[in-house]
Amino acid sequence: MGNLLRSAATAALFTAVCASAAAQTNTGVSTHGAEHRLPPDLPPEIWAWGMGQPGNEEYKRALDQIADHSNFGFLSTKAPREVARPEAHDHVKRVVAYAHSRGLRLAVDLDIRRARGAFLEQYPAEQQWMLRIRSFPLAGKGPLRAEIASTRLQDHTGEQPVLSGRLVRVYRVAGASRELPSALVEMKDGVRVIEQSKDRVSVDIATHAAAGAKEVIVAAAFEYRTPDVFSPELIPFQTRILEQYKDTGMDGAMKDEWGFPPVYNQGAKEGDFWYSKHFAAAYAKAGGGEFVRDCVFMTLGVGGPRDRRLAAVNRYMRLILTENSRIETSFYEETKRVFGPGAFVIVHATWGHMPFGDGFKNGYDWWQAKRDFGQTDESWPMPVRTSLAKKMGGPVWYNQHHEQRYPESTYKEIWDDARAGGRLNFLTPARLLRDKKAMRAESRVRLLNYISRAPLDCPVAVVFGHAAALNWVGPHFGDLGVDFAEDLWARGVRADVIPSTEIDSGALKIGADGLVSFGAQKYSALVFVNPEYEPDSTFDFLRKVGQSKTYLFLRGRRTLTFDGKPRGEKDMIVDSAGAGPTPSRVAQSLDKWHAPLMAQYRVELPPLPDQSRLTDGTCFLARGERDPAGDVFDETFYCGLYRVQAKATGVFAIKLSREGDLESLAASDLRSVDAGNFRLELAEPVDLALWRENGRLRGVVQGISQPPAALLALTKDWTILGNVQPPE
Repeated sequence: MGNLLRSAATAALFTAVCASAAAQTNTGVSTHGAEHRLPPDLPPEIWAWGMGQPGNEEYKRALDQIADHSNFGFLSTKAPREVARPEAHDHVKRVVAYAHSRGLRLAVDLDIRRARGAFLEQYPAEQQWMLRIRSFPLAGKGPLRAEIASTRLQDHTGEQPVLSGRLVRVYRVAGASRELPSALVEMKDGVRVIEQSKDRVSVDIATHAAAGAKEVIVAAAFEYRTPDVFSPELIPFQTRILEQYKDTGMDGAMKDEWGFPPVYNQGAKEGDFWYSKHFAAAYAKAGGGEFVRDCVFMTLGVGGPRDRRLAAVNRYMRLILTENSRIETSFYEETKRVFGPGAFVIVHATWGHMPFGDGFKNGYDWWQAKRDFGQTDESWPMPVRTSLAKKMGGPVWYNQHHEQRYPESTYKEIWDDARAGGRLNFLTPARLLRDKKAMRAESRVRLLNYISRAPLDCPVAVVFGHAAALNWVGPHFGDLGVDFAEDLWARGVRADVIPSTEIDSGALKIGADGLVSFGAQKYSALVFVNPEYEPDSTFDFLRKVGQSKTYLFLRGRRTLTFDGKPRGEKDMIVDSAGAGPTPSRVAQSLDKWHAPLMAQYRVELPPLPDQSRLTDGTCFLARGERDPAGDVFDETFYCGLYRVQAKATGVFAIKLSREGDLESLAASDLRSVDAGNFRLELAEPVDLALWRENGRLRGVVQGISQPPAALLALTKDWTILGNVQPPE
């Protein structure tokens, strides 16, 4: 089955473990080694699980239950606290060995944030700082007491305690114009420090020292017990953790919601900047001025003109994007180097506190944060999920779903994801195993994995200006084009959301066939939103798109460069671009393009409202709205040029050749199918997947001991896939 995964990166993912799968014959019915789990060369069924702390052997009971009473074959799991400690390593090694003895694979969270204590011991001067900028108005006589408190930082890896605090600068605002560099004057005298601690920084400012000013600005810095993102020691330390665990035999590594610590205010927009000597040096190297002064300028607009402020914000946020992307890339590459090309890198880089939190956390680096398969979590927008699937490669994407309003939200997530070409990474309590409806739904959906060789077809690319989405001074902060794309989805037109930085990366390009492509996806239309601050290379690309076979639409001003300078009149012109697009207009343009084609081939029926299509032409239905275990349906629809009649429950997928011959089929409780040149009637409903390999049909039946005669007439090459019973 190794050729089921077309993406080279995805195929390599399971190369190392494929050899351990039991051999299957090509001459008759067989069972594979883990008879109720998917073979290891298919996208796995994943459960997020916690292994516990050293000294506790409860993991054996938990793994036994998962192995005996679920179909899950892959576990993403948190490691013990302080993973650099020998006792944590030894515990993980024992857990991995036991999991393997039960036929399970594990990817363990070895993120550097789970070794904060060890990093602090080795590099006490390489901790992360937050610079807090606050303005204090001057009124009345007497000294001004200015106080800035620290703020608590915490994420899924625990709290990052404050270690220290110190005063960095005090400025007075002088003169009538705030936009002159001379308006911001550093105060050297008349400032008395009252307190510098991890809790607060407090100063008294003498009246005479601030004479003539209407406000003073205080910059205080607080040090946190977490590695400095810009520290040159971070990546080598992270790599040493991976190497420390090489002998465990673990099947992959996790990096979950990487970036700066989460903030729940508006971050730098409110005066809270990530700060360190290394960040300041990188900022200066990128063309910035004195870091602290520029942070005051970026937040309050004091000390320079607006164009320079825009440029400073662009520079600061681009550094957040590029450095976090570099760290993510290193983690991916080093995981593959240490554990082998088959190691599974998991989970997601998305966090979810939009638009401020994710922007200041990692610069929306999700497309640069390399993973095996596209991965997100919680209620992330579908157009982002499908886009990440195209960037990362592989036929499916995963969404890690939390215990939100269980079980109803879990039921809905299973079917919503399946319909959009996705699967769940279940972050759900153990009682899920007793939930017969959820487990039956999952057993139906997994049949699609046998024949899914391409991602969901989304004919529209909504490309957002990455710099504009990160610039809190400009009007488009946090606008990733998601609303536009989701409106298209609501109209029945699937769309991917893509950052403009994917143009310079080379991932978003024009193919030899004249269509814009992103991974396996070819686009009929491209909508570019908010091109302000984009480099010349973006407009060069858009001009080429305007001459391609892909419709081009352009929305938003494009008057300023990345440096905040006015763009030349000719530089703003993009010929052949539709201006001021709306979702309805884009949808109508696609309808006009498709209608003559449908008429030419006499396609009599429009697509079903919930009908989905993969980029390789596979058509499928996934339904569980009435019954969480899967809806019974009897439908007639068109897949490409051919009329399809199908009776099944929950899922049905089919791909036909240009001549109308069957290429692949997957369905749960299939009763009948009539499509192109293929006909099949079954006396009893059957779960099955059937595909053509090297010119021959081979297949899988689920939950029965022997394929019925009607299936044996198609091929003798069948594998039996079992279903397990829930725990008592």
